Amino acid sequence: MNFDMMNGRLIGPMVFVFWMVSGLNGVYCQGVNNVGGEKSDSPEKVSGIAGLGEKVLDLVTWEKEGVVYTIYPSLSVSPRNGFVYGVMPAVKWNSAHKGKFNTLAINAEHSTKGMLQLQLEHEWYLGESWLTTGDAFLNSREDQFWVGANDDEFFFDRREFRIEWDFLNNPIPSFWIGGGILLNNNHFEESASLVFGEEGLKGAEGGFIAGVGPKLLIDTRHRTLSPEKGTWLEIIPLFAGVAGFGDYRYQRYTIDGRQYIALKEEVTSLAFQIVVDYADGDIPFYEEPQLGGKERLRGIGHPLEETGKAVWLARAEIRQHIWWRLGVVAFAGAGKADSGYKKPFADMVSSVGGGLRFRMLPDDPLNVRFDFGVSSIGTTGFFISLKEAF
Repeated sequence: MNFDMMNGRLIGPMVFVFWMVSGLNGVYCQGVNNVGGEKSDSPEKVSGIAGLGEKVLDLVTWEKEGVVYTIYPSLSVSPRNGFVYGVMPAVKWNSAHKGKFNTLAINAEHSTKGMLQLQLEHEWYLGESWLTTGDAFLNSREDQFWVGANDDEFFFDRREFRIEWDFLNNPIPSFWIGGGILLNNNHFEESASLVFGEEGLKGAEGGFIAGVGPKLLIDTRHRTLSPEKGTWLEIIPLFAGVAGFGDYRYQRYTIDGRQYIALKEEVTSLAFQIVVDYADGDIPFYEEPQLGGKERLRGIGHPLEETGKAVWLARAEIRQHIWWRLGVVAFAGAGKADSGYKKPFADMVSSVGGGLRFRMLPDDPLNVRFDFGVSSIGTTGFFISLKEAF
């Protein structure tokens, strides 16, 4: 890792993380002393800033006949979008599967980098046998890519529309099978298309993608939000351009396996993930499998900085509850983005980091995460986002 290049970029975020962790630890220790050596997280036993926090959260969260309604500010940070702010109304209710909830959320957001986005996300268990998940969004942003022999930064205006929708059946416990669709349209400014064309990039002018494919899911997790126990395995073959629909014809195969282990229930847990993501055919550069970003190696801040037709990654995370609604995590991982898997362990990229967690709901572990990571190629990533990375 080139620490000379990274030093100036790391000092500020590292001081912030260490300061926050130290402060939380002090508050946690004081809380333990105040209740005779026992941790207490109930709202009745917390005071000061915790009690004030509960009152504020009660103003934006309410429950009626088993349905939880929330209207939260939508706040996030990423190297790609900058500081994002907006509003996020959401609804959550119980499903027929224990520990699994039906959710519907809408995001309307703007950012300091000029991003505008409207997004709809859902996960619905339809009785005991069916599940539908997906999201749709409209997005306008200044995006970033790396061009030329020196991988120079290039910024360009991008408008995108995207729908991903799955529909699965549950023939036997923990086993889901079905299919999904992908509809995606991108438009770039003319000057960007010229630059991408000179680079010989597939998809230089954007265009329309229509994809379809089967999906297999094995899910033994005890809950969907911040799971501590169980296995999650997803296999997704995607076929774009079937029967000539869309501007691109390619195939993509993604295998995502996760394992969760509780060391101390509701206090300490471990999470592991392995991803293999391969694409073949005329896939546009902006749809190639990604190694970094907020949901993969978090030491790579922008998801388009490390991409390729053949990506693999493995990572692990320890999650620790501290006090009240607060927790911390530490994570590490490694992987590679390349044109194939001939030398999968040569020139690997590693990533390490840590973060804070704040639980939004009093009874369910819906977390806002604050993550900071560094990588062995000199990149960093700082993210504020909803839900765990995996």
